[in-house]
Parts: sequence; C-alpha cells; structure tokens
Amino acid sequence: MAKYKMKSCPFCFSTDVGPWRMLGSNRFYHVKCSACGALGPMFEEFDSSKKGMEGSVRLWNKRNMIFNQD
Repeated sequence: MAKYKMKSCPFCFSTDVGPWRMLGSNRFYHVKCSACGALGPMFEEFDSSKKGMEGSVRLWNKRNMIFNQD
C-alpha cells in the first residue's frame, strides 16, 4: 500500500491511521484509525482503488478540528 500524508485521529490523536476499502465492496473507501476504530467519511470510486484511497485521504485531511477554549 502506498504511503499517504495524513492528519492524526481527531479523537485519540493516534497517527496509526490509513485508507481502507469497505468490507465486501469494490467502490467504497474510508480512513480508519487502528487505535480507536474511528472511521472517516465514505468516498465512492468506481474506476480505481488508488483513486478511491486518495479520495478518502483527502476527505480525512479536509476536516476541521474545533476545540473549546474556555
């Protein structure tokens, strides 16, 4: 599997995250945190698993992290 530059998990801050193909599917991809099991948004790609994984990584990295600053 290719290496992707990815943000850490927003829940447990682990860097043990990576793109996965949804079990039983050939077109749905998401990023999964191996430490806490958090899943990123689903990305659908019909033509290429490489494009599917890259798309799921793009969605994972696009998220905004908001912290309460009280």
